[in-house]
Amino acid sequence: MILDPLFSPRSVAIVGASQNARKVGGMPVHLLGQLGYAGAIYPVNPGAAEVQGLKAFASVAELPEPVDMAIVAVPAGSVEPVIEQLVAQRARAAVVLSSGFAEMGEQGAVVQARMAACARKSGLALLGPNCLGVMNLRQKLFATFSPAPLAGVPQVGSVAIVSQSGAFGAYAYSLARKNDLGLSHWVTTGNEAAVSVADVIDWLADDADTQVILAYIEGARDGAALQRALLKARAAGKPVIVTKVGRTAAGARAAMSHTASLSGEDAVYQAVFDATGAIRARTVDEMFRLAQAFALGMPPAGRRLAIVTVSGGVGTLMADSASDEGLELPPLPAPVCEALRARIPFCATDNPVDVTGQVTADLPVLGMAMQGAATSGEYDALAIFVAAALGSPALAPPIVQMVRETLAAAPQMPVALSGIADDQTRRALLDAGCLVYEEPTHAVEVLAAKARWAAHRAEEVAVPAPLAQPPAVLNEVEALAFLSRHGVPPAPHRLAHSAEEAVSAWKALGGQAVLKIVSADLLHKSDVGGVRVGLRSEQEVREAHDAIVASVTRLAPRARRQGLLVARKLDPLAEVMLGARHDPVFGTVIVLGLGGVAVELHARTAVLTAPTSAARVHACLAGLGILKLLGGWRGRPAVDAQPLVDTVLRFADIAAALGPRLGTLEINPLIVTAEGVAAADAVVSFVPA
Repeated sequence: MILDPLFSPRSVAIVGASQNARKVGGMPVHLLGQLGYAGAIYPVNPGAAEVQGLKAFASVAELPEPVDMAIVAVPAGSVEPVIEQLVAQRARAAVVLSSGFAEMGEQGAVVQARMAACARKSGLALLGPNCLGVMNLRQKLFATFSPAPLAGVPQVGSVAIVSQSGAFGAYAYSLARKNDLGLSHWVTTGNEAAVSVADVIDWLADDADTQVILAYIEGARDGAALQRALLKARAAGKPVIVTKVGRTAAGARAAMSHTASLSGEDAVYQAVFDATGAIRARTVDEMFRLAQAFALGMPPAGRRLAIVTVSGGVGTLMADSASDEGLELPPLPAPVCEALRARIPFCATDNPVDVTGQVTADLPVLGMAMQGAATSGEYDALAIFVAAALGSPALAPPIVQMVRETLAAAPQMPVALSGIADDQTRRALLDAGCLVYEEPTHAVEVLAAKARWAAHRAEEVAVPAPLAQPPAVLNEVEALAFLSRHGVPPAPHRLAHSAEEAVSAWKALGGQAVLKIVSADLLHKSDVGGVRVGLRSEQEVREAHDAIVASVTRLAPRARRQGLLVARKLDPLAEVMLGARHDPVFGTVIVLGLGGVAVELHARTAVLTAPTSAARVHACLAGLGILKLLGGWRGRPAVDAQPLVDTVLRFADIAAALGPRLGTLEINPLIVTAEGVAAADAVVSFVPA
């Protein structure tokens, strides 16, 4: 499907054109005619010879040429015949503003599906139905019935907006104008019969006029297409800032597994955004703040932040925000410290650098601190707080000049300033390349977001080869063997079929062991008394064997029993749960969390798409506090986390290689000891071919 005619048409027909500019079929004619669209405009109205001063045509068939785009604004019952006429006329794109299709129920969905099939077969790029339209600001294309452009047109810029919601799209358009955010394109996708948000992002990734993409998403039917589009934008160096809302039924179906209960739909979307480098904005304000930040200048090369402030208290506030955002605050180099203290002996020269209120009497010291930090080579970004100084006619111009000089001296350095500024001063700073905020922490947050995006761009993920699938549901011994064959080591264990064999295995494994029932029918063995731990004598092993058999026979009489697993009892420094499932929208996802019997009680998990990267795994382990456990917490021995990272990566590769054949793949717990990593319990099943 070629989308160029949808976003850059040389001719536009309005089917259902109206003399009344306030009507759905009249507003596009009015906007195109009044706001400067240079292409041909063809109103189609069988009851008028002229519409809003333009020659009208009685039908699509009477148009003088095959149009690049048709705006369809007729009642729902007439839309399908119009699409067929456009196909016959060899039109290249259609924007269906009309509603009354899939959003109304099954009957409307059937008609919508027929329209989509007709459009796909002919190569017609169909946007909508039930959408608000599309705009190209450079070409002054306003193919919409929204009256928002009548209140003013945003400046032309490099930010594109794509929204599944028309109402949100109109709101975002107005906010862009209010906040002086320059737009390249504005697109609403409505019901997405053919063209989806993913398709639009894919096209924008190739568009030379777009550098930043804002996306409002309520859901995705084709998760693979969305991931490909987000990755394409990332590869093109174009940040995608996403506001994702709503909940759908696309979550897990396997209600019996920990993996399903701990990986909700929104967590999967977040994992997709993390894996593709998309930046999630939780609020509309944050969305536009990030859009402006990415539209203005490059991201930092790293996470080292310098803070220069006129207030020690606000500097501490910004430092706290930097810590929360994962930024580093290296100390100011000694030569810069000495120069600053020579001017203001009582200024704080660590980081944050507090030049104090004395700056009003010695303003150049602020420029010294800014330039000293920016040119020191010790920092990747600079955040500045100047309080109300920009409100002073005497102080504002020299501060703006200091910022200009700092940016000239360190052109690769992103700079964000917070303080109270009037519109003229704010504009001067933005024109110089400096971000401006009233809230001090916003300066830190946007620099952190830019640093994270730069780090995401550097990640690479290898796709594993497909795996041969075993023929049946596996019991635990078979599951551990399957994982072992693919690089995930199990805890030392043996299979026993009697109390005597259990005792023999116990001796061979060192005299401390765990006994567990082996049954492909029992997912949670402890629920039926199928587990005994800490066995230290032959008598305890025999008694545990008999107790397990009796309990399972009583509580799960229909469960098939294939013996008892005797496993060496390990001394864990950390217990981790790993699970995987095939999501119906986004494919394979894995769940990583704190493990053991209380996994769902803790409910501390992270969700990743599979395959994944070492950087993503490391970040999740840090966020869950597992790296802290392995780092010598409370006197425990410190161990290298890399074997755990490698095991998680291998697990993710196994899950990804199984793809849609994956039923249940779960390890709980994966035990980390001073000697290494081992799977102590595993569940593996497959979807029948």
